[in-house]
Amino acid sequence: IRTLLIDADLRNPGLTRTLGIRAEGGLIEAAVAPQNWRSLLKHDRQTGLTILPAMVRGRFSHTSELLSSQGMRRLLELARENFDYVIVDLPPLAPVVDAKAFEPLADAFVMVAEWGRTPRAMVRSTLSSEPRIAGKILGVVLNGVKLSSLSRYGAFGSSEQFLRSYSSYSLDRTET
Repeated sequence: IRTLLIDADLRNPGLTRTLGIRAEGGLIEAAVAPQNWRSLLKHDRQTGLTILPAMVRGRFSHTSELLSSQGMRRLLELARENFDYVIVDLPPLAPVVDAKAFEPLADAFVMVAEWGRTPRAMVRSTLSSEPRIAGKILGVVLNGVKLSSLSRYGAFGSSEQFLRSYSSYSLDRTET
């Protein structure tokens, strides 16, 4: 499966930073000149992903305009012709407008919430205030789950209650 991962968090490109990608250009250049987008791609041997990094130099204040631009639309069309999946990592939905601006170009969304840091009320209110995005949500990923505390949140008799009993079967030793 050919998968392209685009770091579209132009305010805080954490994905590019976390993967340690060093490049001369990235998403901004690809959206401005989509015909040259392939030269900006990086391949991660560990994950097998092809990545279009976010290389931001200085302050870039018109991120939502770039993410909703005709160049971005063309870039996504080209990417869909060359990859089975195109995943776009956007900045948080609540505090910035970028995901809302990108919504017309997205087929679907997967929301990521961080265990112990993202209040449920914020998730609910954000999705209720953004019905177009909410209508495209495939699911929510709960990131950074503390497995040792998970059993307290499951219903009586649920699989979470028996996590320790079968964790050696389903998890790497490094996760338990």
